[in-house]
Formats: sequence, C-alpha cells, structure tokens
Amino acid sequence: MKDEIKFKEYLAMLCELHDRTISKLLTDLYWKVLEPFDDEQCEAAFKELIYSSKFFPKPADFIEVLRGKRENHATEAWLEVIGVIAGIGNYQSVKFADPVIHSVINAMGGWPQLCMMEISEQKWKQKEFERLYEVISAREGNHPTYLPGTHEQENYKTGFEVEQEIRRIGFEKKKIKLVN
Repeated sequence: MKDEIKFKEYLAMLCELHDRTISKLLTDLYWKVLEPFDDEQCEAAFKELIYSSKFFPKPADFIEVLRGKRENHATEAWLEVIGVIAGIGNYQSVKFADPVIHSVINAMGGWPQLCMMEISEQKWKQKEFERLYEVISAREGNHPTYLPGTHEQENYKTGFEVEQEIRRIGFEKKKIKLVN
C-alpha cells in the first residue's frame, strides 16, 4: 500500500469498530505487512475484514485475504490441471504459469502418469495433489520449467531429438514470474 492517508483511515475504522487503540509500533507493523500490495488490493482487504471480522484482524488475516488461503490455491491449481488433462491429455508437453504445479505433478509420478488416472482415482489424486501443493508451495526452491508429455519422453528414450511444442497453460490470465 502506498497511500498512507487511506491506510490510516481504514486502520482507524477497524480500531473504532473493534473498540481498540493501536500503538505506533503496531501501526508500523501493519503498514510494513501491506506495503508490497497495491492500494486497490489493500482497500478491498480492509473492506472485507471490516465486514467479516468478529475480532480485530491480525497481520496474518490481511495476508490471508490478500493472497488467499493456500488450500484455495491448491484447489484452483487442481481444477486447472484437470481441465488441461481433459483438453490436452498426456501426449503433449505442458508448461503451467504456476511452476509449483510442475513440482507437484512430478512428485505424483509425472504428467503422463497423472493423465492416465482412472475416474475412480480422481478424488484420491485430488487430495494428494492438494496436500503436496500446500507443502511444496510453502518451500523456497526451483521448480521444473515444464512437464514433458508422452511423445517427448518416448522420443528421448529412442534417441530421437525432435523439438516438441510445449503448450503454455494459464499465462494469459496470470502474470507469474517463473524461475528457470
């Protein structure tokens, strides 16, 4: 947040609403927590917390509203993966905008393996995916740049060096900085 006047107004509203006084040290802490986010995001977070919080929100409450719960990210990522499995399948190599997905799918056996799951396995695979996503996304580290499909894997095994097209997924709706 860059607009300090708006910040102080919203914080004062929260204090008034919850019958709290807040120290300069705590005010500075909230300011530091909100600093990386833009004004529109912070205003929306303040409004949501004003309407929904029964108690005075902690900095973690702001972060949760601003970034969303990690479980929600895991479910959104799973839904994206399921859509790609249905639309593209296991033969094509894919690159998701969220690189955490690559690490999760590799931990589950790889792209072709996940695509070959039976419908009856889907709910268990979803639980596994979401659990792994939460753990892996909480860690710092590098992720694979893409997931090779069956065609690329088979060509590699047989010694063919055929350049494979990698389908890019989710880049048009998200701007996530990838680490190669």
